[in-house]
Amino acid sequence: MKIKLPAIIAVALFATTSFTAMAATEVDRQQAQDLQSIGSVSVSAVKGTMDDATHKLSQKAEEMGATHYRVVGIDSPGDSSLWSGTAEIYR
Repeated sequence: MKIKLPAIIAVALFATTSFTAMAATEVDRQQAQDLQSIGSVSVSAVKGTMDDATHKLSQKAEEMGATHYRVVGIDSPGDSSLWSGTAEIYR
């Protein structure tokens, strides 16, 4: 059986997007009420913006096996571009 290269490329792209779709999703307090908490994650000294720190929290949540996360606190002391934050993680 001959498999064409475009078919192989399509399957590879589909597999890649499937992994992306499983990233942890941010939820608010009300949405979190229906989820099971599995702990928390935190980040510190994240250079950039608040969005960069939130993205790092999302990555850590996913690494811990969470499907969802809720940012509990995020802060940048003074004029610093270094951010710290904490998120509760859920399944």
